[in-house]
Amino acid sequence: MEHHLDKFFRHVDSFDVSHYVWIHENKDRPILQSVHSLKKVGDIKDYHKKVARVLAVAKSQGTRYYYLEIDGEEIGWCDLKTSIIVYSKPREHVRLDLDKFIQRQEVQIFAVSKNNLRLLKDQMLDSRFVMVRNGVHYEALFKKHKLQGWFSSDTLVRSEKANIKVTDIKEGFQLFEFNNLTSEVKLIENKVFPITIVHMFRDIGLAKVKTGQGNFWADMKYMVYDESTLPPYEPPYTFDETVVYDLIQNISEERTMTRNLVERLKSQFKDTDIDVEPPNKEEFDDMAADKEYEEIKQALQEQKEKYKQLETRYKNLRNSPLGKLQTKYWQMRK
Repeated sequence: MEHHLDKFFRHVDSFDVSHYVWIHENKDRPILQSVHSLKKVGDIKDYHKKVARVLAVAKSQGTRYYYLEIDGEEIGWCDLKTSIIVYSKPREHVRLDLDKFIQRQEVQIFAVSKNNLRLLKDQMLDSRFVMVRNGVHYEALFKKHKLQGWFSSDTLVRSEKANIKVTDIKEGFQLFEFNNLTSEVKLIENKVFPITIVHMFRDIGLAKVKTGQGNFWADMKYMVYDESTLPPYEPPYTFDETVVYDLIQNISEERTMTRNLVERLKSQFKDTDIDVEPPNKEEFDDMAADKEYEEIKQALQEQKEKYKQLETRYKNLRNSPLGKLQTKYWQMRK
């Protein structure tokens, strides 16, 4: 699969953790139930241009297969050739800079119909993934959890986190729907307060506000607040920072999932590490012959070993100089 630099892809290989890919295959390929049985359960073309999570990688007869999950559903194994490795990032509210977008329209990658793109200029979108393709840095933009497309980073206007109390509003104050900046919301005077600015587009004076009526967008010039409480400007995440963020997030999530699985198995078979002679030898022989019991017991041991390995890798990464620096940096940005 395509990726930005070998050093980033080796992180995925070396740590053997789940990661994300953007499904973009030049040829249709079967989705298999198992890499050994080769039983077909679907076609990868049905998931074209979707972001998938790779939960596992396996080789069979010289072919590398990826076990995929899309929208929380495990779909099976597939031999991916031209799909691109992508990296999850801290979620950001963004808008399209229409002038820059028009200048760079030829490099944008659309997931929705081009006829609907004119509507995006008045939409608030979420940036959730990044990738590099043909030397261009892209970000995946979502609207209501639906991928709209991959847009070059230089066409986006980013919001900044804030926590600013609004003490009063001026004449002309309006609220707009979160996903449509042209859809005005009726003000309910006895419910609109308290108002807090939680995100803002500093350059254009647009703010996401938390009100007594809910979360909306509003023009900052119609709000009264202490300007000294405006947060200092923080630059966006670099690509390298995002890659480290993605790696630590994936290791942390796998660590949690493995721990939960171990706890569920332990609840079924308590004290499986202790060999105790049962009072009834015949009952023990019957239990030992129970195939399901042996399989679950073996699965428990495998998950314990995997958990220990993940724990070690997670600690090594987090305690590395880059990991410590990155962790401190995220804490400062919260």
